Amino acid sequence: MKTIAAYANGVGTEWSMVLPTAPDGDLAPATSLVADAHAAGLAVHPWTVRAENQFLPPKLRSGTDPSAHGDVDRVYKGLFAAGVDGLFSDFPGLAVKARG
Repeated sequence: MKTIAAYANGVGTEWSMVLPTAPDGDLAPATSLVADAHAAGLAVHPWTVRAENQFLPPKLRSGTDPSAHGDVDRVYKGLFAAGVDGLFSDFPGLAVKARG
């Protein structure tokens, strides 16, 4: 992170690098990525959170339609709880609502 901080103000990672999927298909606890980046003076903006089942961990899916929306709210809330500075989403209204 210190090397990145020499030339950048922040990092944008796939959201699962902050909030991985557990072996049981649910969300695992947050990694240290946000804390490590913040310690180096970097902002963190993970990408791209999508609501469709096909982009969510198995336990957050609703039904069998890959295009149906699952429990994306848990992803948003987990990322915000992990301390991200912002995020990219195809559903910004849902992300803002989850942030409160």
